Amino acid sequence: MTRTFFHSFDPQAASPVSGATVDLEVSEIEDAGIREVLQTPGAAYGAWSILDALLTPTGAGTPFVFREPLGQAREVKVALSGLFGRFVARAYLERYFNLSIFAHLGSRTIDLDRRRQVKITRLSRGDLPDWIACASDLSSLTVAEAKGCHDVGGPAKALDRAWAQARRIDVTARGRKVTVKRIAIATRWGMATAGPADARLSVRDPVEEGEPHTQEEKDALFIGMLRLHIANLIKPLGHAELADALRGLTLQSFPRRLEGETQRARSLLDTSPVRDVDKASAAMDGLIGGIVTRAGPLTDTGVEPADQEALSRLNLRPVFVGVEHELIRAAIDAEPQAIRSRLAEKGSPDEFARPDRAGGWIIPLGQERRIIGGI
Repeated sequence: MTRTFFHSFDPQAASPVSGATVDLEVSEIEDAGIREVLQTPGAAYGAWSILDALLTPTGAGTPFVFREPLGQAREVKVALSGLFGRFVARAYLERYFNLSIFAHLGSRTIDLDRRRQVKITRLSRGDLPDWIACASDLSSLTVAEAKGCHDVGGPAKALDRAWAQARRIDVTARGRKVTVKRIAIATRWGMATAGPADARLSVRDPVEEGEPHTQEEKDALFIGMLRLHIANLIKPLGHAELADALRGLTLQSFPRRLEGETQRARSLLDTSPVRDVDKASAAMDGLIGGIVTRAGPLTDTGVEPADQEALSRLNLRPVFVGVEHELIRAAIDAEPQAIRSRLAEKGSPDEFARPDRAGGWIIPLGQERRIIGGI
């Protein structure tokens, strides 16, 4: 179901939409929420699954307005506002900027390829931005920060805070700054009662030119991002060892150690259970992943079809979240052309399965849709 936000964009000439509003499907926001909850460190719980029930039942094409304020206590409102702000911002970036590969930032320097000295460099103290992201063709390197707020006066102050965070890092290769787009996104929520009546989404989006870099350095940067994107997604789904091996590939400085870590990652991938969608009408490779419910991810990778149907009957909204097996292999082997070729094969959604343009799929379970297969 489509919902709308009043939309402002700086600079206006670069706005991805021509009108005063921007629309997003609630399912897009929920899918972004699933990926975001899984990839963010900390407890993975099903906040994404309650979003539609919180909105006013005004139908498709109407404003994105909550029935009631997001809690009464300030701490609850701030926490939910920030969380839902990331969901909306990620869905917006995925739809309007074609970004699909997201690497989350912590509080320290992040290596994307230590051997080639490709890394995220902190510029100042304070919280880092939420993501570095890129498109499925390994282009459009973007630093992004999302905020959510309830400010009656609008999202301007939240946008300023987001912009300050987006400027706290550089991406560098051998000490030279890489060209990036910096995006700050602030969502001011609308409430049917006791609060601002309209939802507003404000964006600030300049491009900062960097220095020239070799194609090898550019490929290393994007492959490092893809490895982190996959590792963060599959770790809470019962594949922690494979995720750690993928992350370890970005940390190796010496060729011999890199070769050993690559072989370890290949072996772990070869022994990981590969799952398929029963009666799938969309073309997809075998998947590495797991089941996520309202209560969070199930780390048991062997949930039987009968149990999947039981989860659906109990309204736990089970979905299978997975990444294509052969894309993971290409990421391990650091094959940029193979990665581009696989991601260029546009996965077409069917009635159920939804691709993310980064080799990932979200498949709602139940209604005769089951995950089958094993090693």
